[in-house]
Amino acid sequence: MSDHWHFVEGQKRHTQDGCMLALLMKGIGHGRRPVFAVDVGCGDGIIAFDIFRHRRATKVLAVDSVEACCSAAKKNLSPYIEKGVAQVLKMTAARVFRDKNNWGRFDRFVINPPFFVKGSGESNRRALDQSARHEVSLSLKIWSRGARKLLKTGGELYCVFPTERFGELVTVLSLAGVEPKEVWWFKADRRKRRVFVRAVKGARPGIIFHFDHEADL
Repeated sequence: MSDHWHFVEGQKRHTQDGCMLALLMKGIGHGRRPVFAVDVGCGDGIIAFDIFRHRRATKVLAVDSVEACCSAAKKNLSPYIEKGVAQVLKMTAARVFRDKNNWGRFDRFVINPPFFVKGSGESNRRALDQSARHEVSLSLKIWSRGARKLLKTGGELYCVFPTERFGELVTVLSLAGVEPKEVWWFKADRRKRRVFVRAVKGARPGIIFHFDHEADL
């Protein structure tokens, strides 16, 4: 990450989740096959930035409903925006999902979504943190169904989610037609608090589990 990274006001650090999620994605290959990714709830653009840094996509659409997040993301992704391979849009996830022009458009759907069901977990002092971490409007069912709409058949979803909700995650994704195919837990996370998942639209059931995966950041 650049020393001149632009954070959203009041947010001064990241977890390693976003970078790890980008590293887990399949590479785009030596022939640079076009891979169009959508980053839903992009925040300051850290995941989109790492997608480009690790060459996990050739083009990224980053969306967020908060103006401060979009402003930071535009600054952080400016080199890629200037090249015409990145775009940052201010809009709700629901609006993105409703737009039929987006249906079947993307090769990858990437999300680090709210972790807590509305009304559960500790409340956050800042409204932005509360909406980002709690399913106030963007629930698991909503973004799972949204992924089905936006992805091409065979397209991949990558997400990170709390391990205690793993069973729910797998069930909801499968019912949405985006079948979980690979699951990772990282060795550095001794309590196994986070699960990282790759799912594929239209795939057959069957999951490969990777326990104590080493993170090479």
